[in-house]
Amino acid sequence: MKIEKSTYQGYLWYSNAQEPEVYNNEECELEIDEKTNPFVIEGQLFDSKVSINIRYVDGEYIVKKYSLSGLEGLEYKQQTFFGNRMDYNLVFRQYWREFEDEECEGMKVLRPAELVFVGFEYIKEE
Repeated sequence: MKIEKSTYQGYLWYSNAQEPEVYNNEECELEIDEKTNPFVIEGQLFDSKVSINIRYVDGEYIVKKYSLSGLEGLEYKQQTFFGNRMDYNLVFRQYWREFEDEECEGMKVLRPAELVFVGFEYIKEE
């Protein structure tokens, strides 16, 4: 699997590192191979058009790519999370999709769907 060269905000946390490798509007390109060490334990990358979520679980990579243009028109709530060992908070959009719910007599309800990384928020020192 290949992560295309682009200017990203985000991080990659390698298996041999004590803290993540942070990209703040920096160029990155990555070839992901399940047999290579060190491997990426987790990562979030965003280039203003595409968000990439990387997880290494039970010896296999789970990589999800989200195109923001493909999510236009869906309801979302922006959420911010503390970044572990980073000077940034992580900003995500929690998208919601309509589903028919048998518990609500077949009426449509909104359920949480995609959780998409959309960049950093710098932590302000007080």
